[in-house]
Amino acid sequence: MSGVLLRDRGFKDEEGPSPLRFRLLGPLQVTYGAEMIELGPPKQRALLAVLLLKPGIETGVDQLIESLWGEDYPTYAKNLIQKSISGLRGLLADGEPGGQGVSLEWSGSGYRLDVGHAEVDLYVYERLASAGIMAAREGEILKGVRLLERARTMSVGPLVEGLEGPMLERERLYRQERFLADMEVRAELELELGGHRNAVPYLYYAVHKYPLRERFVWLLMLALYRSDRGNEALTVYADHRSRVVRELGAEPGQALRALQGRLLLQDPQLMVLSTLRQDSGAAGGPATPFPESPLARQSPLR
Repeated sequence: MSGVLLRDRGFKDEEGPSPLRFRLLGPLQVTYGAEMIELGPPKQRALLAVLLLKPGIETGVDQLIESLWGEDYPTYAKNLIQKSISGLRGLLADGEPGGQGVSLEWSGSGYRLDVGHAEVDLYVYERLASAGIMAAREGEILKGVRLLERARTMSVGPLVEGLEGPMLERERLYRQERFLADMEVRAELELELGGHRNAVPYLYYAVHKYPLRERFVWLLMLALYRSDRGNEALTVYADHRSRVVRELGAEPGQALRALQGRLLLQDPQLMVLSTLRQDSGAAGGPATPFPESPLARQSPLR
């Protein structure tokens, strides 16, 4: 079990833009300026994705085989990895005429990718999201909203969409859950600032895309109530309950049922109820230590 330790290089806009960019959110892409770099066959692309998720970490051939094929791997797997490494070295060398410092080396115990000064969208996303939650924890809620919103706009699709491999599938699930957790905090902060009307369209979109994610439903109901749309909030609850009963044979969770009851009573405390949960990382929650490196929020699944 290895960790993803994405080194904190500072925000891109503080360093100046790098012409060499790696995109992991959505289909895997590598560009130099406006030029797209052709990355070769699917397994070579998947290998690059695995190495990008372990920057600066020595990864042995056996680990790479498990990451790409799992236990059922072909007899030629080791040769294919060596061939793919050679191909990636050539592509990355050709793709950095400006000397971005990218290197892919064998260290004696494994291959190690260093992206140098190149920009990797996932690394930037994690720094933005982590900084946003840190700002909220320190009481800078408006700053937290802005940083989390910048992070949200970077997530344009599933992690390395279309590439296969056990590690990539685990990482894809993990990153999706992290993204949703970050966006829940972003919505909580918006409501805490009194931006319930601004939050309604965003939350409607989230509920439509992730209909069983009850935290989004709860926040949408509250945002509607605070926007003088209480009947609409009750309709959202009724629609959600119908879906849960129909698809799961269950009832909505306790938090949603409690909120519906308070909406029916038109509880005035709902107008001032804090939306920040203790596990949101925002001010008012427990003062848990925050990692120095943003991707110490690393995936436990490797």
